[in-house]
Amino acid sequence: MIRGIYMNSSAMQYLEEKMDVVANNLANSDTSGFKRNGMFINQLMGAEQANIRNEIKQPLPAGELKTYTEYTQAGIRDTQNKFDLAINGDGFFTIETSDGLAYTRDGRFVMGPDGILSTINGYHVMGESGAINLEGEKFSVTEDGEIVINNQIVDKLSINSFDIKEAVQMGDNLWKTKNDDVEVYPTNPEIKQGYLEISNVSIVKEMVSMIAIQRWYNANEKAIKTNDDALNKAVNNIAK
Repeated sequence: MIRGIYMNSSAMQYLEEKMDVVANNLANSDTSGFKRNGMFINQLMGAEQANIRNEIKQPLPAGELKTYTEYTQAGIRDTQNKFDLAINGDGFFTIETSDGLAYTRDGRFVMGPDGILSTINGYHVMGESGAINLEGEKFSVTEDGEIVINNQIVDKLSINSFDIKEAVQMGDNLWKTKNDDVEVYPTNPEIKQGYLEISNVSIVKEMVSMIAIQRWYNANEKAIKTNDDALNKAVNNIAK
């Protein structure tokens, strides 16, 4: 009975974390370039519960509950905004942040107050020659990613890729490589000006998952109550 309570409590812990992941997916279903996150159970969860049950003090590695990213390209939508850019193919826009270079598929860009092409959060979008200055009357981007100002090519978008397993998600829909040893290499995808990549989150699937999680959580909650009642009866009978 006690083992059953531990097993159900582990399941409830997992379901709570999974609900957070699903809720985050739903919250970002309209975020350009957002990649759906999923979650799986690591067997360390069972080992951790066994340690608690047997009062073992041996520490276990962190990260019992791990998430993964479903890195599949979604469709693109027409926005008619010349500063919106979408990547059709492999790669990320390179972004300069206060913590160094980061990467994103979110092409919702603007011309910052300093005349530099920037993300909606104020980070500079990088070209092969550095930050991209947009001073000029006419601005366009070719399918090859070349920046054209007043009919002259002035720079080219810095589009790079890497092993997604070697990167971590930051805030503001950005990715960052785990360390400087991760290989980052340039790619040459098709760039679509006036378009945005949509999120690969399916609202229907996430809602179905949310309902299922709630049902599983309630079932485990009832199982814990049943085991607890049975344990109380057993203790009372022994006392008699």
